[in-house]
Amino acid sequence: MTGYAEESAIIRLSGLQPGDAILLTRPLGTGTLLAANMHGEAEGAWVEGALDAMQRSNGPAARLLAGAGARSMTDVTGFGLAGHLWEMARASAVTIEIGSVPAYAGAAELLARGRASTLHPGNVAAMLGVLDAHETDPLLFDPQTAGGLVAGLPGDKVEETIALLHQAGETGAALIGHVTASGTAALTLASGVQPSTDSGTNM
Repeated sequence: MTGYAEESAIIRLSGLQPGDAILLTRPLGTGTLLAANMHGEAEGAWVEGALDAMQRSNGPAARLLAGAGARSMTDVTGFGLAGHLWEMARASAVTIEIGSVPAYAGAAELLARGRASTLHPGNVAAMLGVLDAHETDPLLFDPQTAGGLVAGLPGDKVEETIALLHQAGETGAALIGHVTASGTAALTLASGVQPSTDSGTNM
C-alpha cells in the first residue's frame, strides 16, 4: 500500500516521554485461539468473540487516539505486543513498564495448555535479552491477526480516552503500562503482575 499524509499528522513509533500512558485498544490472544481452533480445541464462543473484534476497523480508534494527543502509535500484528512495545521503546529511547494485559475469552487457558501459534516461539526468541519469557505473560508474545492499536499518550488523557474507546465499541481497551524513564531503551515488568487469566472479554 502506498499513500500520502501531511507530515504533521503522522504518528510514529518515536515520541514517547516519561509519564506517558500506554494504551491497548483490543485484548490479546488471536494467535492461540486460531491455532487451537485448527485443532478443534477452542470453544465456538471464544472464536466468535475474537472474530467479531477482528472484523472491526481500527480507523475510529486511531482517530480517537490521535485526537487525545497520542505521541506514538502502531498496530499489533504477528510480532506480538512485546515486539511492538520494544520497537516503540527503541525509537523513543525510553523505558516502558508493562502491567497486566487484557485477554480474549479462552486465550489464557489455551496458552496455559501449551496451544500456541507456530509464530509464538519466534516472537519469544526475538525478545531474548529484553524480556525473560519464563517471567513474562505469554500473551505478550502471541502473534495477532487483525489486532488492535497500542499507543502512548499523556497520562492525564487516560480515563477520558478509554471511556471514548469503549463508547466506540472497543470495550476491551485498557491501560497496560507507562513510560518510566528516558535515555535508555528497555522493557520492564511491573512488580506483582501475574500472567493474564481469561477475562471473558468477547467484545
